[in-house]
Amino acid sequence: MTESDGPRTLEAVTKTLNVIEALWRNEGAGVTELTDELSLPKSTVHAHLSTLREKGYVVQTNGEYNLSLRFLTYGEYVKHAENLYDTAKEPVRNLADRTGERVYFTTHQNGLGTVLCLGTGDRSFNSDITVGTHMYLHASAAGKAILAHMDSDDVDAIIDEWGLPTFTDETIGTRAALEAELERVRNRGIAENRGEYRPGVYTVGAPVVSPPDTVHGAVAIAGPEQRLLNEWGEEALYDHVRAVANTIEVNLSFG
Repeated sequence: MTESDGPRTLEAVTKTLNVIEALWRNEGAGVTELTDELSLPKSTVHAHLSTLREKGYVVQTNGEYNLSLRFLTYGEYVKHAENLYDTAKEPVRNLADRTGERVYFTTHQNGLGTVLCLGTGDRSFNSDITVGTHMYLHASAAGKAILAHMDSDDVDAIIDEWGLPTFTDETIGTRAALEAELERVRNRGIAENRGEYRPGVYTVGAPVVSPPDTVHGAVAIAGPEQRLLNEWGEEALYDHVRAVANTIEVNLSFG
């Protein structure tokens, strides 16, 4: 590889990170399971696990390896390193309490959305989206609210890197369709997701923007489509989400 081909990477580090990610996905695994999943020699997997265990990043119980609590240190540091978490957590929690639904604040990094904080009301639906979950921006209400306030060149770069994968028949899958959707979001100040990531789940998102035009993330409320629309109606949901986004914007300006 020449310098023009891109930055130099270290294969050993990549393998270690693949082991960590596999342990996270599987909620723990043995050497054989990791060997099969990662298509690596058993000796290689064992060497990486032994190194991680020696450094305190994994624990072993009855032949199964799990990520250790040491990762909490880094997770808490990253979460609080930016002002966004501390600024958004209470408004998000308050909206979840008022509506009884599931409310997220999502920020963006490296072309993906990441759930930074989450509020769960007393009737929140079960979801695999939790704090720390990464998501494709084009397939979520929060993500579309974020993309709508990015430069077109930045949106193109994200699509070039991550593509436009579809998750349901409703997911936007072309650049032209996405641009039309983002224009609607800009005009309305609100983004919607009607079953584009999970069938039957309706989500409304509003961006958090500071002058002149820096988009920090987005607030979104999610729940079963019929319940949200029948009990609240679109405009009431829009108002709730916009109000929380505006509260976070004001808090950031004084932070």
